[in-house]
Order: sequence, then C-alpha cells, then structure tokens
Amino acid sequence: MPSTEKALVLSVVLPCLNEEKSLPLCLAEIKKTVDQMQIPYEIIVADNQSTDGSAREAAAFGARVVPVQKRGYGSAVNGGILAARGQIVLFGDADCSYPFYDIPKLVTPILQNRADFVLGNRLNQTLEPGAMPKLNRYFGTPVLSALIRWFYRIAVYDCNGGMRAFRRSIYEGLHLKQPGMEFASEMLIAVGKQKIRYLEVPISLRPAHPSHTPYLRPWRDGLRHLRTILRGLWN
Repeated sequence: MPSTEKALVLSVVLPCLNEEKSLPLCLAEIKKTVDQMQIPYEIIVADNQSTDGSAREAAAFGARVVPVQKRGYGSAVNGGILAARGQIVLFGDADCSYPFYDIPKLVTPILQNRADFVLGNRLNQTLEPGAMPKLNRYFGTPVLSALIRWFYRIAVYDCNGGMRAFRRSIYEGLHLKQPGMEFASEMLIAVGKQKIRYLEVPISLRPAHPSHTPYLRPWRDGLRHLRTILRGLWN
C-alpha cells in the first residue's frame, strides 16, 4: 500500500454507496496501476451511508474510509476530496465502469505541468457496448457539454465524465455546493470561470458491475444539470 514516509503525490477517491461486490475489484485495479507509477499515494473510499459491507471491504483492503452522511453523488465526492492529502486528487466510480488502468492518462499531464485539471472523455471508440444509454451518449451529454462550452469558454466535450484529476490546491477555490449528479457540471463551470488549465483525454468505459444499483435518473438529473448551467450565468 502507499508509502507514509514521503509527501503523498496522489489521492484516489471513490464515492461509494452499497458497492460491496464491485469495490474490491476497483481497489485492486487502482493499486496495481498506481504501484506501477511509483508515486506515493492513498486510496479514499467516501462511504455515503452504505448498508452493505462496502466500508468493511475498503478497510480490509487498506483504503481510508471517510463516512459522508449527506446523501448524493456530489456530497460523497466532495467529502472524499476534502479528506484527501495528496498533491493531486483523482476520483472515479466504485461500480467498475471506469477502468482504473487509465489513471496515468489523467495524472501524468498534471505531473508534467501541462494541465491543472484533466477530465477523462468517455465518448470515443473505446466505449464498450452497453456501457452508456444511447440517450446519454447521443443527446444528454453532448447537449449539456455544448452549453458549458459555449457559455463558459472551456473545451468540454464530456461534461458527465466521472473520472477526473486535478491539483488539490485548487479545490476549495472552486466553491462547489451541489449535492447531486449536477456537481459534475458545477465543477466544470467553476474551472471555466477561473480559467484553470484544462485538458480532456480519451478513456474507456465499461458496463457497471452486475451488482450495481443505478442511481442516475436521466431526465431528472439532466434538468438539474441544465439548471446549474443556467444559474451559473448569473452567479
């Protein structure tokens, strides 16, 4: 597991709600990948009131479990990031949909000082069959991304991409508040407004683990994203 003798370079944050079966697979993939990078790191599981054995599995693996009481994707990610001690933070889902062997693609540009915020773009030829609903792939995400791109002058093409890396030092200055899925858009809007050096890199996406319970509600969450995008024009 990560070294405690050196300053931590990377914190990997996994928001988690009842992912007992998929979580160990994600943790193993993260460890294998980051060990090969040879940098000091930690893994944080931001447990959003799981009622299964997720927290137990995380602790047994050696990850740091951070309980997050307020429910919601944004709340869980935020809680994990605030607890992070690494110079760089990367977060991704605990349902096995994001192949964590793509971690170097997001972290390396920051280590090389080519970007301060890197988003993994899933909308490419490595998107596995069944990994994303067609409504999200061809309508929801492209439309919302275009709005953020036009309004906030940031080259976003996959605004709902759930694997992202950034310098820990910029996070508090983003002033993020949204507790739900719209947190993803709020983060990009803040990055655009503050003209933070931004980069997208292509990553893979797999179907979620069969044990995963989908929490995304496309129309409801899409409207929340849209409201967040429009509200940002006046804030």
